[in-house]
Amino acid sequence: MKELEKIIVIVMLTVLCLSAADVKALILNDGGVHTVDWIIDEPVSVEDSSGGDFTTLNLVDGGEIVNWVNVFDYSQFNMSGGSIGFELFTYDYSQATITGGSIAYDLNAFHESEILVSGGSIGDSLNIQNNGRISISGSGFEIDGNPVDYGIYTALDYPLGTLTGTLTSGELINIDFEIYDDASIFLVPEPATLLLITMGALWLRRKNRI
Repeated sequence: MKELEKIIVIVMLTVLCLSAADVKALILNDGGVHTVDWIIDEPVSVEDSSGGDFTTLNLVDGGEIVNWVNVFDYSQFNMSGGSIGFELFTYDYSQATITGGSIAYDLNAFHESEILVSGGSIGDSLNIQNNGRISISGSGFEIDGNPVDYGIYTALDYPLGTLTGTLTSGELINIDFEIYDDASIFLVPEPATLLLITMGALWLRRKNRI
């Protein structure tokens, strides 16, 4: 994403939530690894360094980002605990991995980015656009009350709806979603189920050879 687009995104979000005069964004763009286990009042932006090295932000137990988190370029956001008070946005080819913690509002995956969810409390809704993807690992998935198989779902399948199921961590989800253009939701088996599916496939392949 171009620098001007990044600035526009940050300014628009700031205006929506609070007065721009009162909020300053914390920009992490040094290509390093940052682990947060304290409270950050500002919005946080995670970006590649000027030299092209991706930056990693780890949010762990005890950490709290009061506002929102933006992840750009090829940078990485990992959340195993703590909380985000507003929303999570990913852009470009960035990636976010959520295994725990809580996000108060939406997960937003744009511009070829991906959010992977296997645990935690993941907010109000999923918003996926411009080839973005949100992958969810778990079992017992239903869309609008109807059981669905594992796999990739696009706007041609379900442009919007309500996704329910159980995450790999054991937490229940009940969340609305909207999928635009070439974006997708990828429902992934939790590890035990994936192992059984793999073993079953290998058994069938072996049986067919006999």
